[in-house]
Amino acid sequence: MLLLAVLVLLSGPPEVGASGTALRNAEVSQKGRSLVVKVVPGREFAIRKLERQPDFSRPRARFLCLEMKRRGDRRRSRVCIGGRKHSRHAAGFARITPGGRTLSEKTIPVKISGTSATGLTIAFVPGRAHVVPGSYGWRLLFSTGTCKSLPGDCRSSYPGKGLARYRVRPVDVVGCTGGNGQVVRSGSRSRKRVALTFDDGPSVYTPQVMDVLRRKKVKATFFMLGDMVSRDPSAARRVLAAGHEIANHSSSHGLLPGYSDISRASRTIRRATGFRPCLFRPPYGALNSSVVASVKDLGMKSVLWDVDTSDWSTPGTGTIRSRISGAGPGSIVLMHDGGGPRSQTVAALAGAIHNLRSRGYRFVTVTKLLGNRFIYRPR
Repeated sequence: MLLLAVLVLLSGPPEVGASGTALRNAEVSQKGRSLVVKVVPGREFAIRKLERQPDFSRPRARFLCLEMKRRGDRRRSRVCIGGRKHSRHAAGFARITPGGRTLSEKTIPVKISGTSATGLTIAFVPGRAHVVPGSYGWRLLFSTGTCKSLPGDCRSSYPGKGLARYRVRPVDVVGCTGGNGQVVRSGSRSRKRVALTFDDGPSVYTPQVMDVLRRKKVKATFFMLGDMVSRDPSAARRVLAAGHEIANHSSSHGLLPGYSDISRASRTIRRATGFRPCLFRPPYGALNSSVVASVKDLGMKSVLWDVDTSDWSTPGTGTIRSRISGAGPGSIVLMHDGGGPRSQTVAALAGAIHNLRSRGYRFVTVTKLLGNRFIYRPR
């Protein structure tokens, strides 16, 4: 997942008229998950008066757009800022053919800071604008909408000729915030959100769990054992690559593990995936002051649960499905993808997800449920 700011030209280099207001400078960079565009206009203007989906054939169209074209792809991605409502938080996106025909258009979230007088910074997730890692040509196009006749009378572009180049790098999730040593059993009860969690993996059942989650478009949190990650590090990488969260469940599932055991599990996970866990779940849910202190010193939270499916006892698919479906706002649901036969858990998942979703629930990782965020870094 990357954040990006982009804006645009439909067909070929724009003509810049004598009365055009030049864009003084612009640059593209990546920060965390975002791709960021910094723009220094030649004069002050109101963002809300710009058009999110401009008609470039209109001489008086007002726009600030960036167009990006990936090497080898004839189509272009275009994002234009503006709009009377939410002008700093929404932009217009369009996918354009070589001939200038619009294939699709929609509104995407952006974050705009600064002013037109001092310079604007625009950022958004590149994937929302069909921008994936690779080599791109990009260009900004700007118009104040004061053209008297020909569009070239008031339009300017950056760069003035041709396209600037930028390589969009892949972005990895490397950690998360909120590791303050707190012990939690649930999230906020004010929103209908649920976190599905799986313990004791990775195992042969983990890909089956992930397949159900993929089909249902659900992200979950996997509390992994360091020893199991050592046996199959590629499985842990696949979990993370699919957008799920990985958390620490100790190295070998011993009762009341010590600092060295918990620390070793985090190191194993980080070596295998590049991700540093910020959540810890104690084996058997057992905590004492020593474990809590170790978790805090290692920069993590201790995460328990408020919905226990007891799937480890293989009570039957229907029973597990019913227990998952009993979750409420802010619930953390305990399940297992390792440590024994888990086919009943796999079979119960899809129906329980459907049940909760039909009642208005959304599914999030534990980190998001607790109001924290993930940390991203471009490679």
